[in-house]
Amino acid sequence: MATRQFNVFVEGNDDHDLVLALLQQMRVVAQHPTKPSSRGGGTVTTYLQMQPTGDTLLISSTGGWGKLGKKQAFFLQDAHDSGGKNLVIFDADYDTPEHESGGHVKRLVSLLDKVLPYDPAPAVFLFPAPAQDGDLELLLLQLTQPQHQRVMACYDGYEQCLKQYLDTVGQPYYNAPSNKRRLYDYVNVMPLTGNDYERHHKNGGQKLFDNAGLWDLSAPAIQPLRTFLDQYIR
Repeated sequence: MATRQFNVFVEGNDDHDLVLALLQQMRVVAQHPTKPSSRGGGTVTTYLQMQPTGDTLLISSTGGWGKLGKKQAFFLQDAHDSGGKNLVIFDADYDTPEHESGGHVKRLVSLLDKVLPYDPAPAVFLFPAPAQDGDLELLLLQLTQPQHQRVMACYDGYEQCLKQYLDTVGQPYYNAPSNKRRLYDYVNVMPLTGNDYERHHKNGGQKLFDNAGLWDLSAPAIQPLRTFLDQYIR
């Protein structure tokens, strides 16, 4: 019996690691016996084999939404032709002013334009949740474990401290820390040991989404992504 190809294309390495951690919880998967995974050069590619079907599951970061399309053409077509599925999971943010809503609609259109030439029916999910503007970081801020919220409270105090310093025209002199920086430091201050220490401090600043002490992957905010993955990867 022929096996199917399932592809999950994401924007960055954190996106990849989050989807991987979720699918390892939701499905019986193993490292693919013949297709090697890789991490380096700003992207991550993981090949898994789904059990008991033997279907191939590829999770791959592209390094940016603009890099989706032609480079993935073979994989996109293979999934479609084999009866599998192409899943595209990207941020909903778009290059619009902060006050302008509807970025998720424009992002959806731009992603479909890149994928439809190779697959007429891809499935698309946009962070942080369907029909919302935003990005992965807005979702992750809702997944930190409650016992570590004090880390975020300390960060809030730091941010407020910076805001009190103004320039000569009354505007904040210092830049507020980004959500991306806040989330990196959330992991960075943890007393990590062993493999977790290596992965975060010496192997690309991984966020360790498979560490249940840091992240709640059953939180209400992540249920739409769980439902999306469950619907299409089976």
